[in-house]
Amino acid sequence: MMQFRMEELESRLMVGRSAEINAFIGMLEDERRTKRLIHLFGTAGVGKSCLLDELQRQVRLRGIASIAMDSEGFWRSPDAFCLHMLRSLRSLEPDDEGLDASSLLERSIRTLNEKSASERLVLFLDNYETMEALDHWLREYFLKRLHENVLIVTAGRHALSEGWILSPVWRSHIARIYLDHLPYEAVERYARYCQISDPSLVRDIWRRSKGHPLTLSLLAFFWENQEPHAGEERSAEETDSLPFIVSQWLREIPGEHMRPLVEAASVLRYFNQDTLSFMMEKEVTSPEFYQLIRFSFVRRTDSGWTVHALMREAVIQELRLRSPQLYDRLQTRAILHAYEGFKRSPRDVRNHEALELTYYAGDALIRAFMNWFDPTPRPFEPVGLSHRAELERYVQYRRETAAPQTIKLFDAATNRRFDFPLTVEQNLHSLKWFNMDRLFSLEYDVLRVMRNDEGKISVLIALVPINRKTMPYLMEHPCSRSYFSGLTEEELERFAVPEHTRAGWFIDTIDQDDYENVAQHTGIGHFLHGLMFTGEFLLRTPPPHPFFQAAHESLGFDTADHAVHTNHDGITPTPVFVRDTQGEQLHAYIRKLVKRSGLRIELPLEESEDTGSDASPVRGDESGVSELRGLTAREKDVAALVLEGLTNAEIASRLYLSEVTVKKHLKSIFEKQDVSSRTQLVRKMLM
Repeated sequence: MMQFRMEELESRLMVGRSAEINAFIGMLEDERRTKRLIHLFGTAGVGKSCLLDELQRQVRLRGIASIAMDSEGFWRSPDAFCLHMLRSLRSLEPDDEGLDASSLLERSIRTLNEKSASERLVLFLDNYETMEALDHWLREYFLKRLHENVLIVTAGRHALSEGWILSPVWRSHIARIYLDHLPYEAVERYARYCQISDPSLVRDIWRRSKGHPLTLSLLAFFWENQEPHAGEERSAEETDSLPFIVSQWLREIPGEHMRPLVEAASVLRYFNQDTLSFMMEKEVTSPEFYQLIRFSFVRRTDSGWTVHALMREAVIQELRLRSPQLYDRLQTRAILHAYEGFKRSPRDVRNHEALELTYYAGDALIRAFMNWFDPTPRPFEPVGLSHRAELERYVQYRRETAAPQTIKLFDAATNRRFDFPLTVEQNLHSLKWFNMDRLFSLEYDVLRVMRNDEGKISVLIALVPINRKTMPYLMEHPCSRSYFSGLTEEELERFAVPEHTRAGWFIDTIDQDDYENVAQHTGIGHFLHGLMFTGEFLLRTPPPHPFFQAAHESLGFDTADHAVHTNHDGITPTPVFVRDTQGEQLHAYIRKLVKRSGLRIELPLEESEDTGSDASPVRGDESGVSELRGLTAREKDVAALVLEGLTNAEIASRLYLSEVTVKKHLKSIFEKQDVSSRTQLVRKMLM
């Protein structure tokens, strides 16, 4: 009875693996025997052995025979494997230990096939990564000769070797299941089973464990068995779970010669062989690289390879303490590499490189904020008048349910923690001046929303283009009028562009229904970065709260001296933040960001910044362009290439723009120069 209760509890605690368990059951009950082998793989502590235990329990519930073997229980040789197999089957006879390897093989296969001839049998092999010396023998001599009723389940840190995939016999009979980290919902359910119900505490566990099962179980155990002193708040940083987890990974590193590669890879968010060679300032050989990416704490992503976040945090912390100069040198190399990638990338697809650059060059607060970032955030979608009722329900829900919350951040590099409590009033500051009717009257797609799993709005953003048409709204809005009303007529002229284009963006509203929700911060972070490096003017007046103020300062926004107001709460002086990255100012901004990192780095100049080269990416004769008045720098580039005779597609390629953007620039040029065609524009430039 006690064993049953323990197994039942273990089964309940097996959260977030229902898809893998159901897949196994489906293959177990498949009468066609489509799959012969299931391979579970994932990094240390991801729960492979626990999942194997649950699969064995599912097998027992169905009255199916099984054999479980762990490579830790025998020497890694064919004869030792066969002897262990026969012991597990309780079929070992006194004379068997004197048999040669070939006879033991035949005896083991015959015994297994006899037991599975009329019924299903499951063979579980755990810690398969330690059976590397047996891999070829198992694939070619042992497992392929087993009866089709034998379902083989292997579990290890790595994917199966290439030989399994290249084998025509095995290729279609293998199911490979990668065990990823647990989603937030699974962590929340696990915490509930462990009698942890405080939402703030659950989020803290999630933030620290990142869904890593072993880390999650250690943190939950810590909180279950520790009582805080009066007035003290427990924190994940107080536990010693991280060193324990990392010690499991470090066992994989065979010698000191691989340690520098692991350190360089850990400083980077994503890497490949070329990136590592740049970081190490010497060529990383293919054998070295392939050895590195075989470690279970390294996984493949769309952007290359990445070191497990927990491992990366631990290595960085240890490296900063042990050799701060080495860490600074690696960080410097990471910034230089990201900057070179940023310069090389087309201007309309720079978001990934911009994210990397901000992460490496940013301060502790920015790194802590970006630690949330997932490469595939929830998307935003535009909404209009047809969504009015839904938007009104969201605003009403926010005003009725707003509660005190705390934004919690942690920077692993400096081991620094940030807690930003929000009162109910501060929670609703971002909606104070949200005017749906006025925004819809602008006749632009200014509203964007993110939805939760239930399809309901969870984040609301209002983004207003700055041009002649929107200027009356911007002059009236309590969060933008102080900036625009303080400009001279000459300065205002910069923003008086035609209504089909824009001179920048006013970030009117960013509101979220849960400021402690990681997925929301990730989506907002990606959305903002998509704006920050487009080479445009941005205007933003965030609520007067330390988090929002500090975040904008850390991101390199400037404060407008002439535009301080108290319109959020009528009391607190609130600055207006601007970020102008048009033209060459983009690279000046990047240098400012790097300077804030405290590292002494001389970034190489762009061609357009080099006094010895042309100030424009255009190489044509621009003498006629200089006669055109009122054009922006980018419009002059487009006009110069029109003068060369380039098509829209060729101009887009030369300037790293989309054809749609080129067409918009041309339309603006035609209006400003009072012409209606390319021919008329060229004639005017040649006059």
